[in-house]
Amino acid sequence: MINNDQLIHKTFVTNIQFKSHTIHNFWKNEGDRTLNIYERIGSLLMLTTTENELYSKVSAWESELADWFNQEIESIQKQKEAFMENAGLEESPEVMTPSSYESSVPVCYPVTWKLLTLIQTLDNEIAELENLWLTGFVTDLGRHENSNRAIGLLRKLVAKISNATSPGKDRSGGRFKSTQLISLIRGGLELYVDDSLILKQNEEIKAKASIQNKEKKTDSKSTSLDSPSADSKNETEQPSNSKVNAA
Repeated sequence: MINNDQLIHKTFVTNIQFKSHTIHNFWKNEGDRTLNIYERIGSLLMLTTTENELYSKVSAWESELADWFNQEIESIQKQKEAFMENAGLEESPEVMTPSSYESSVPVCYPVTWKLLTLIQTLDNEIAELENLWLTGFVTDLGRHENSNRAIGLLRKLVAKISNATSPGKDRSGGRFKSTQLISLIRGGLELYVDDSLILKQNEEIKAKASIQNKEKKTDSKSTSLDSPSADSKNETEQPSNSKVNAA
C-alpha cells in the first residue's frame, strides 16, 4: 500500500488486473523502475507547458515511442494469429486467471495512463499466447520465446527513455534533473527513438564535456603558474628590507 508520507507529488492510485503471468511477473519485479523512467516524460511535459516548441518536441517524441512499441506488439500479434491459424482456431481459448494478478499503480502524471494502455495491450496479446500454450496449441519453446520477447520489449522501452534523457543527470551520474535536460533541449539536444542516434548524440555530449574539463584544468594550471609564489615574493622584497637596514 502507498504511504502518504512517501509521496512527493499529488497521486491517484489505480489498479491493474493483468491477464498474463509474463507481464504480471515483470511488473512485480520491474514495474517501479519502468514507471519512474516513464515519468520523466511527464515531468518534461509539465515543465515545458508554456514553451510551445519544447512541449511539441517532447510530445512528438512520446508519440514516436508509442508508435514503435505498438509496431512491436503487432509483430507479436501476427505470431499469435499464426499459431491460431495452424490450430484451426478463430479465438484463443478462455482460461482461469488468478485474482492475485493485480497491482496498484500510482499515477503522478497524466502521461502514465498512456504507459498503462501500452502495457495492457501487450498483456492481452501475451495472455492469449499463454492460453494457447496451456491448451496445447503452442509448444513450451513457443511460449518461452514470446514471453521473453514481451519482456525484452518493455525493457527496450525503458532503455530508450533512460538513454535519451541521460544527459539530464548531474555530472556525477546521479539523480535525473528535468530542468537540466530542458536546458539542453533549448540548446539543440534532440530526443530520439532510434538507439544508434541516441548513442551517437550521448557520445558527442561526453566528448564535448571531456574537452571542456581539459580546458578548465589547463586554465587552472596557467593561472597557478602566473601567480607569484610566496618565496618569489620574499626574494623581491629582500632588497627593499636591506635598504631599510642600511639606512
